[in-house]
Amino acid sequence: MIISFFHLVFKQQDRIFYNQQDLRNILSDFIYSLEQQGINDYKNDPLDYLQQWAKQGYLRRYYDVGDEPVYELTPATENALKWLEDLNKQQFVGTHSRLLQLFSILKQLVNKTASPYERVKKLEEDRKKLDKEIEDAQKGIYEKTDDTRLREDYLLAEETAKRLVADFRQVEQNFRELDKDTRQAIIKSSLTKGKLLDDIFSKQDFLWSTDQGKSFKAFWEFLMSRNMQGELELLITKINELPAIQKIKSDTTIDRLKTNLVEAGDKVNRTNDGLLEQLRKFVEQKSLLESKRILNSIDRIESLLLELKDSIDPGFPLLMVDGLFKPMFIMERPLFRPPVKILFQDTEIKEGESDAETDALYEQFFIDIELLKANIRTLLKNKPHVSLEEVFTHYKPVKGIAEVLGYMQIASRENKHLIDYERKQELVVENAETDKQFKIEVPIIVFNR
Repeated sequence: MIISFFHLVFKQQDRIFYNQQDLRNILSDFIYSLEQQGINDYKNDPLDYLQQWAKQGYLRRYYDVGDEPVYELTPATENALKWLEDLNKQQFVGTHSRLLQLFSILKQLVNKTASPYERVKKLEEDRKKLDKEIEDAQKGIYEKTDDTRLREDYLLAEETAKRLVADFRQVEQNFRELDKDTRQAIIKSSLTKGKLLDDIFSKQDFLWSTDQGKSFKAFWEFLMSRNMQGELELLITKINELPAIQKIKSDTTIDRLKTNLVEAGDKVNRTNDGLLEQLRKFVEQKSLLESKRILNSIDRIESLLLELKDSIDPGFPLLMVDGLFKPMFIMERPLFRPPVKILFQDTEIKEGESDAETDALYEQFFIDIELLKANIRTLLKNKPHVSLEEVFTHYKPVKGIAEVLGYMQIASRENKHLIDYERKQELVVENAETDKQFKIEVPIIVFNR
C-alpha cells in the first residue's frame, strides 16, 4: 500500500513535495478506493499514517515557508522506488543507445586527458567529418533516423531525467546532515565561538570541495544560464512534435524537467541557507549571553563590595599590575578648543540673478528600495526564482540606471540571490520623459525565494 501510494502521488504525478493537507486528502481518497475494492485493512486517520511514515523514515516532514508541514520522499525511499521501477518489463531495452552513450563517455575521457598534439589531431578529424556531413546534407544526402532509434533515445533520456531528479535527494540529505551536525555541535560544544565557527566552516568548505559539491555547483551554474534554459525549452518543444515520440510518451517527465531541476536545486540551496541562518542566530545568541554574563559579574562584584565594605583594609592593594605601568592622567589630555566659525563680510542677501547652473537642484529623485523589494516578493510568490529581466518585464524601470543599481544592491546584500559577473545580458531602459530607449549591459541577476 505504501509503495503504490508513493508511486501514484510522487512519481506518476511528477511531484517533489506536498503540503500536509493536500497529501492527507489524496491519501483519504486512496484509502476509500481500496475500500471500494474490498480492502478494509486501513482504519486509521490518513494523517496518522503520514506521521507514522515520517517517523519510520519513508517520508521527510518539515516546515518550509508557512505554518503547514511539507512532505517529500527520503533518499532511501527514492532508491527503493527506483529499484522497483527497474524490475518492470520495459517496452524494449535500448541497447544501441546505451552503447553509443558508453562510447561517447569513453571518448570524452580519452580526449580530455590526451596531449595537445593528440587533441588537435582528433579535432581536425572531427572537423573533416563535419565538413563532409555538411557537404552531403547540402546535396540532400543524409542518414534519416528511424522511429525505433528515436523511441530508444527518448526512453533513455526519460530514464536519465528521472534518475537525475531522484539523485538530488541524496545531495540535499548531505547538506541536511551537515546542518544537523552543526546544531548539535552548537548545543554540546564547549569551544569558543571563533573555534567553533572555524570548525563548522571547515566542514562546509570540505563538503563543497568534494566531487559531489563541485558537481552540484557546476550543475547549478549551468542550469541558471539563460542560454541553457532557452535551448532546453526549444529542444523539448521540438521533441514533442515528433510523431514517433507522441506514440510512446506516457508521462510529463521530460516536459517538467526544467521545473523539477530548478526546484530540486533550489531546495539544496535553501538547506545551505538554513545552515547560515543558524550560524547567524548562534553568533547573536552567544554575544547576548556574554553580555549578560559580564553584567552578572559586575552585579556580583558590587554586591561583594557592599557586603565587605567594613572589613576591607583601605591600605591593602586591591590591584597588582605586573610589568611597566604607564598611567594616563587627566591633565595630560589637551584642553577644549572651540570650533572656528567663518564670518562673511557682507551677510545681507540681496535679490538678483546668478550665473550658476541650478537646474540640477530640481531634478533630484528618490529610489525606494522597499518598493523594489516588494516587486521582487510579488513575483516570487508564484515562482521559486526570477531573473532581473523578468522583473523588468512586469515592472518597467522609470528612473533609469539608478533603479537598476537599486536591484543590484538588493541582490548583493542577500546571500540567497545570485549575481553572475562573468555572464552579461542586455536590458532596455526607457526614459519616461523623452520616450527614448537605452540598452544597458548588466551581469546575470537571479532573485531566489
